[in-house]
Amino acid sequence: MKKIFFALTVLLTFLTATAFAAEENSAQPPAENSVSQAFEYTSQTFGFKISCPAVPKVVVNPFEDPKERGELLVFANDGIKILYGYQIKLDAFDNKDIPDLNKANKKTLDAYLEKLRQQNVYEYAEITNISPDNKAIFAVTAKEMEVELDDGEIGTATADTQNAIAFFRTKSGRCISIQFITDTLDDEAIANFSKSVMSYRDATDLAMPDKKSDKKKSKK
Repeated sequence: MKKIFFALTVLLTFLTATAFAAEENSAQPPAENSVSQAFEYTSQTFGFKISCPAVPKVVVNPFEDPKERGELLVFANDGIKILYGYQIKLDAFDNKDIPDLNKANKKTLDAYLEKLRQQNVYEYAEITNISPDNKAIFAVTAKEMEVELDDGEIGTATADTQNAIAFFRTKSGRCISIQFITDTLDDEAIANFSKSVMSYRDATDLAMPDKKSDKKKSKK
């Protein structure tokens, strides 16, 4: 897994400095979890947009709590098992729970990342830019976790797979999480997930006026 974590850091740094060029839309799910084409998905319920590996085969509400809002996009599956999917959650966390990644000082951010690692949920967690002026936390879930057994003792549980997840705030301040569900967390999968996260546009942001466009109009 160290190789994957190193690759994630390198890929995120590289992708931040390059534009996400979408290829021709594909109606086919990714074969063998390989993602080579992009499809811009627009949520009919929530209005957000995100570039995806393919047209989702299934779109469902994965949350039982009616207060939770978001969608699960399934690109490949084997029966009820999701082989490749994105779980997008709106208003995913309270502002007080995660420091402002764009304004907090390094000491505060380092302390928060260390807290995440100590919670025994994530094996990897780092902060990176998803745009020139916006940062996100990228994390990989732990393969082994400590759990409390029926007798009160602490044991170890091993997960079948490891997933990636990103937490960030949109331009309008909305708190978003995007979880990458896959049975193969390799370099290519990480690279394409990173591109998708960078492409996310919330409905609130899309409804905001383009300040640059307004300035150009005012100069005419």
